[in-house]
Amino acid sequence: MQLLAPDRRFRTAMKQGWTRLISATRPRKPLPFGRRRRPLTVHAPLPEPALAIDPVALTVLAVNRLGPATLRTVASGRPLTVTVPDARVGEIFRAALAEMQKTRSTDRLIDIVIAGDTAHAGRTATGA
Repeated sequence: MQLLAPDRRFRTAMKQGWTRLISATRPRKPLPFGRRRRPLTVHAPLPEPALAIDPVALTVLAVNRLGPATLRTVASGRPLTVTVPDARVGEIFRAALAEMQKTRSTDRLIDIVIAGDTAHAGRTATGA
């Protein structure tokens, strides 16, 4: 059974698209033996940072706290306060909000407050 013209065009377009995608991921030509790069070897261990923050835990905290907060401020337009456990995480969240404010003006309505810190509890919006 022969395919109809639209089915043939779709099938041909899909085949060409997959071919382009797969051929783009393959390396073009292997480098000659003399021009291959040697793998980088690290002789000394990297120093540990003084305050090690688990990046996975920080990402989960940011998604759980900042994600819904940004959605609420976009939808309602009212200021919102987000509480974080310590000052270092607060600095990171404030830096993230400062970057996000460049594209979304409603992120200025989010205030980061450190848990147990009563000095900033009265603030309703970030100053940045």
